[in-house]
Amino acid sequence: MNTEPPEGDDLQRMLVSMKQNVLERATPRPKRHGRRAGIAIGVVGVLLLGAAGGGVALGLIPTSITAEPVPTATPTVEPTPTETPSGAPVVGRPTPTATPSPTSTRPPYALSDPSTWTISGSEVGPIALGGAVADELDDVADVYTGKVEGVCPNPNVSNFHRDGSADLTVVAEAGRVWGVSISAWTDLDVIAPTTAEGLGIGSTVAELRAAYPDLAFVRSDYFPDPDASNAMWTIERNGFHITFQTGSDPTIVSSVWVSTQAEVPYEFCG
Repeated sequence: MNTEPPEGDDLQRMLVSMKQNVLERATPRPKRHGRRAGIAIGVVGVLLLGAAGGGVALGLIPTSITAEPVPTATPTVEPTPTETPSGAPVVGRPTPTATPSPTSTRPPYALSDPSTWTISGSEVGPIALGGAVADELDDVADVYTGKVEGVCPNPNVSNFHRDGSADLTVVAEAGRVWGVSISAWTDLDVIAPTTAEGLGIGSTVAELRAAYPDLAFVRSDYFPDPDASNAMWTIERNGFHITFQTGSDPTIVSSVWVSTQAEVPYEFCG
Protein backbone atom coordinates (compact mmCIF):
# COMPACT_ATOMS: atom_id res chain seq x y z
CA MET A 1 0.00 0.00 0.00
CA ASN A 2 1.36 3.33 -1.04
CA THR A 3 1.30 5.74 1.95
CA GLU A 4 3.09 8.60 0.19
CA PRO A 5 0.83 11.68 -0.27
CA PRO A 6 0.04 12.66 -3.87
CA GLU A 7 2.18 15.25 -5.50
CA GLY A 8 2.11 17.44 -8.56
CA ASP A 9 -0.39 16.43 -11.27
CA ASP A 10 -1.78 13.58 -9.15
CA LEU A 11 -2.70 16.03 -6.43
CA GLN A 12 -4.46 18.35 -8.93
CA ARG A 13 -6.42 15.49 -10.47
CA MET A 14 -7.48 14.28 -7.03
CA LEU A 15 -8.77 17.73 -6.07
CA VAL A 16 -10.70 18.12 -9.34
CA SER A 17 -12.28 14.69 -8.87
CA MET A 18 -13.32 15.42 -5.31
CA LYS A 19 -14.77 18.75 -6.34
CA GLN A 20 -16.88 17.08 -9.10
CA ASN A 21 -18.20 14.43 -6.66
CA VAL A 22 -19.21 17.05 -4.18
CA LEU A 23 -20.97 19.15 -6.83
CA GLU A 24 -22.85 16.10 -8.18
CA ARG A 25 -24.11 15.24 -4.76
CA ALA A 26 -25.07 18.78 -4.09
CA THR A 27 -27.32 19.05 -7.18
CA PRO A 28 -30.36 21.05 -6.00
CA ARG A 29 -33.71 19.25 -5.72
CA PRO A 30 -37.11 20.86 -5.70
CA LYS A 31 -37.43 20.53 -2.05
CA ARG A 32 -35.17 21.61 0.70
CA HIS A 33 -33.12 23.76 -1.78
CA GLY A 34 -31.68 26.25 0.58
CA ARG A 35 -30.43 23.77 3.10
CA ARG A 36 -28.62 21.52 0.58
CA ALA A 37 -26.99 24.44 -1.09
CA GLY A 38 -25.61 25.60 2.19
CA ILE A 39 -24.34 22.13 2.95
CA ALA A 40 -22.66 21.89 -0.45
CA ILE A 41 -20.94 25.22 -0.09
CA GLY A 42 -19.74 24.23 3.39
CA VAL A 43 -18.39 20.91 2.13
CA VAL A 44 -16.54 22.55 -0.74
CA GLY A 45 -15.03 25.06 1.67
CA VAL A 46 -13.92 22.28 3.96
CA LEU A 47 -12.36 20.40 1.04
CA LEU A 48 -10.58 23.46 -0.20
CA LEU A 49 -9.26 24.18 3.25
CA GLY A 50 -8.23 20.58 3.61
CA ALA A 51 -6.50 20.64 0.24
CA ALA A 52 -4.70 23.84 1.15
CA GLY A 53 -3.76 22.39 4.51
CA GLY A 54 -2.51 19.28 2.81
CA GLY A 55 -0.46 21.34 0.43
CA VAL A 56 1.06 23.20 3.33
CA ALA A 57 1.62 19.96 5.16
CA LEU A 58 3.17 18.44 2.11
CA GLY A 59 5.40 21.48 1.80
CA LEU A 60 6.58 21.00 5.39
CA ILE A 61 7.51 17.38 4.85
CA PRO A 62 11.22 17.22 3.85
CA THR A 63 11.78 15.21 0.71
CA SER A 64 15.47 14.64 1.34
CA ILE A 65 18.09 15.28 4.05
CA THR A 66 20.59 17.89 3.03
CA ALA A 67 23.87 18.07 4.98
CA GLU A 68 25.00 21.40 6.39
CA PRO A 69 27.60 23.03 4.14
CA VAL A 70 31.14 22.49 5.38
CA PRO A 71 32.90 25.84 5.85
CA THR A 72 35.95 26.16 3.69
CA ALA A 73 39.02 28.15 4.68
CA THR A 74 39.63 31.24 2.63
CA PRO A 75 43.22 31.07 1.33
CA THR A 76 45.42 33.92 2.47
CA VAL A 77 47.06 35.62 -0.45
CA GLU A 78 50.68 36.40 0.36
CA PRO A 79 51.92 39.76 -0.93
CA THR A 80 54.13 39.35 -3.93
CA PRO A 81 57.65 40.62 -3.07
CA THR A 82 58.80 43.41 -5.28
CA GLU A 83 62.39 43.60 -6.34
CA THR A 84 64.17 46.89 -5.75
CA PRO A 85 65.93 48.09 -8.88
CA SER A 86 69.67 48.13 -8.55
CA GLY A 87 69.76 51.86 -9.02
CA ALA A 88 66.95 52.73 -6.58
CA PRO A 89 67.75 53.87 -3.03
CA VAL A 90 66.92 51.41 -0.24
CA VAL A 91 64.76 53.04 2.41
CA GLY A 92 65.79 52.45 5.99
CA ARG A 93 69.44 51.73 5.30
CA PRO A 94 72.26 54.24 5.61
CA THR A 95 73.65 55.47 2.34
CA PRO A 96 77.29 54.36 2.09
CA THR A 97 79.74 57.19 1.81
CA ALA A 98 83.18 56.97 0.33
CA THR A 99 86.00 57.20 2.86
CA PRO A 100 88.66 59.59 1.65
CA SER A 101 92.18 58.21 1.50
CA PRO A 102 94.49 59.62 4.17
CA THR A 103 96.85 62.24 2.89
CA SER A 104 100.22 63.22 4.26
CA THR A 105 100.20 66.24 6.54
CA ARG A 106 103.72 67.20 5.48
CA PRO A 107 104.55 68.39 1.96
CA PRO A 108 107.46 66.87 0.03
CA TYR A 109 110.72 68.22 1.36
CA ALA A 110 112.77 70.85 -0.40
CA LEU A 111 116.43 69.85 -0.56
CA SER A 112 117.59 73.42 0.04
CA ASP A 113 115.42 73.85 3.17
CA PRO A 114 116.30 71.46 6.06
CA SER A 115 113.19 72.63 7.96
CA THR A 116 111.12 70.59 5.46
CA TRP A 117 113.14 67.42 5.96
CA THR A 118 111.27 64.66 7.79
CA ILE A 119 112.82 62.37 10.39
CA SER A 120 111.07 59.08 9.62
CA GLY A 121 113.52 56.68 11.28
CA SER A 122 114.85 55.13 8.10
CA GLU A 123 115.50 58.58 6.60
CA VAL A 124 116.41 62.11 7.58
CA GLY A 125 115.40 64.19 4.58
CA PRO A 126 117.64 63.06 1.68
CA ILE A 127 119.83 60.89 3.93
CA ALA A 128 118.88 57.21 3.95
CA LEU A 129 120.01 55.12 6.89
CA GLY A 130 121.97 52.13 5.56
CA GLY A 131 122.80 53.85 2.28
CA ALA A 132 126.33 54.20 0.95
CA VAL A 133 128.01 57.22 2.57
CA ALA A 134 129.42 58.56 -0.70
CA ASP A 135 125.96 58.63 -2.29
CA GLU A 136 124.10 60.04 0.71
CA LEU A 137 126.51 62.88 1.48
CA ASP A 138 126.48 64.39 -2.01
CA ASP A 139 123.11 66.06 -1.48
CA VAL A 140 123.99 67.14 2.06
CA ALA A 141 127.17 68.86 0.85
CA ASP A 142 125.12 70.92 -1.60
CA VAL A 143 123.00 72.29 1.27
CA TYR A 144 125.48 72.40 4.16
CA THR A 145 128.28 74.21 2.37
CA GLY A 146 130.22 74.60 5.57
CA LYS A 147 131.39 71.03 6.00
CA VAL A 148 133.70 71.02 9.00
CA GLU A 149 137.04 69.46 8.12
CA GLY A 150 139.89 68.53 10.44
CA VAL A 151 137.85 68.86 13.65
CA CYS A 152 137.14 65.15 14.05
CA PRO A 153 139.98 62.71 13.35
CA ASN A 154 137.56 59.79 12.89
CA PRO A 155 137.14 59.18 9.10
CA ASN A 156 133.73 57.63 9.71
CA VAL A 157 132.32 60.89 11.09
CA SER A 158 131.32 63.83 8.88
CA ASN A 159 130.29 67.17 10.44
CA PHE A 160 128.23 69.74 8.56
CA HIS A 161 127.46 73.32 9.51
CA ARG A 162 125.13 75.92 8.04
CA ASP A 163 124.34 79.37 9.42
CA GLY A 164 120.89 79.50 10.93
CA SER A 165 120.51 75.70 10.88
CA ALA A 166 121.20 72.94 13.38
CA ASP A 167 124.55 71.16 13.03
CA LEU A 168 124.47 67.83 11.23
CA THR A 169 126.71 64.85 12.00
CA VAL A 170 126.66 61.68 9.88
CA VAL A 171 128.29 58.56 11.33
CA ALA A 172 129.29 55.73 9.00
CA GLU A 173 130.05 52.06 9.59
CA ALA A 174 131.56 49.86 6.91
CA GLY A 175 131.00 52.60 4.33
CA ARG A 176 127.27 52.98 5.08
CA VAL A 177 125.28 55.50 7.08
CA TRP A 178 124.83 54.13 10.60
CA GLY A 179 123.56 57.20 12.44
CA VAL A 180 122.60 60.86 11.98
CA SER A 181 122.75 63.51 14.70
CA ILE A 182 120.95 66.89 14.53
CA SER A 183 122.04 69.23 17.32
CA ALA A 184 121.86 72.83 18.57
CA TRP A 185 123.30 72.98 22.07
CA THR A 186 123.38 76.72 22.50
CA ASP A 187 120.82 78.35 20.19
CA LEU A 188 117.60 76.36 19.86
CA ASP A 189 115.97 78.85 17.51
CA VAL A 190 117.35 77.25 14.37
CA ILE A 191 116.16 75.52 11.20
CA ALA A 192 116.18 71.75 11.65
CA PRO A 193 114.46 68.57 10.42
CA THR A 194 111.51 67.32 12.49
CA THR A 195 109.37 64.19 12.79
CA ALA A 196 106.10 63.80 10.87
CA GLU A 197 104.39 65.23 13.96
CA GLY A 198 106.58 68.35 13.77
CA LEU A 199 108.68 67.56 16.85
CA GLY A 200 112.41 67.96 17.20
CA ILE A 201 114.85 70.58 18.50
CA GLY A 202 113.03 73.04 20.77
CA SER A 203 110.16 70.64 21.59
CA THR A 204 109.41 69.81 25.22
CA VAL A 205 109.43 66.41 26.87
CA ALA A 206 105.75 66.95 27.71
CA GLU A 207 104.98 67.35 23.99
CA LEU A 208 106.89 64.16 23.25
CA ARG A 209 104.87 62.22 25.85
CA ALA A 210 101.60 63.55 24.43
CA ALA A 211 102.50 62.66 20.84
CA TYR A 212 104.21 59.31 21.45
CA PRO A 213 102.59 56.84 23.87
CA ASP A 214 105.56 54.50 23.28
CA LEU A 215 108.13 57.11 24.37
CA ALA A 216 110.70 55.44 26.63
CA PHE A 217 113.55 56.76 28.74
CA VAL A 218 117.02 55.54 27.73
CA ARG A 219 119.10 54.92 30.81
CA SER A 220 122.87 55.14 30.39
CA ASP A 221 125.95 55.19 32.61
CA TYR A 222 126.54 58.84 31.82
CA PHE A 223 122.91 60.07 32.05
CA PRO A 224 120.91 57.85 34.43
CA ASP A 225 118.40 60.46 35.65
CA PRO A 226 115.31 61.20 33.45
CA ASP A 227 114.75 64.51 35.28
CA ALA A 228 118.33 65.75 34.83
CA SER A 229 119.99 67.45 31.86
CA ASN A 230 121.07 65.40 28.84
CA ALA A 231 118.32 62.81 29.45
CA MET A 232 117.46 60.64 26.45
CA TRP A 233 113.94 59.64 25.31
CA THR A 234 113.37 57.30 22.37
CA ILE A 235 110.70 55.93 20.03
CA GLU A 236 111.07 53.21 17.39
CA ARG A 237 110.05 53.82 13.79
CA ASN A 238 110.65 51.69 10.69
CA GLY A 239 113.16 49.51 12.52
CA PHE A 240 115.24 52.48 13.73
CA HIS A 241 115.34 54.54 16.93
CA ILE A 242 114.59 58.26 17.04
CA THR A 243 116.15 59.49 20.29
CA PHE A 244 115.48 62.97 21.68
CA GLN A 245 118.09 64.33 24.09
CA THR A 246 117.65 67.33 26.36
CA GLY A 247 120.37 69.91 27.04
CA SER A 248 121.07 72.00 30.07
CA ASP A 249 117.29 72.40 30.44
CA PRO A 250 116.01 68.86 31.15
CA THR A 251 112.56 69.72 29.74
CA ILE A 252 113.59 70.88 26.23
CA VAL A 253 115.06 68.84 23.37
CA SER A 254 118.48 70.01 22.17
CA SER A 255 119.41 67.18 19.78
CA VAL A 256 117.90 64.29 17.85
CA TRP A 257 119.77 61.05 17.14
CA VAL A 258 118.60 58.51 14.49
CA SER A 259 120.16 55.03 14.35
CA THR A 260 119.62 51.36 15.06
CA GLN A 261 121.09 52.12 18.50
CA ALA A 262 118.84 53.97 20.94
CA GLU A 263 121.60 55.42 23.12
CA VAL A 264 123.36 58.48 21.74
CA PRO A 265 127.15 57.89 21.58
CA TYR A 266 128.91 59.91 24.26
CA GLU A 267 131.69 60.82 21.85
CA PHE A 268 131.54 60.65 18.03
CA CYS A 269 135.16 61.30 17.17
CA GLY A 270 136.85 59.10 19.73
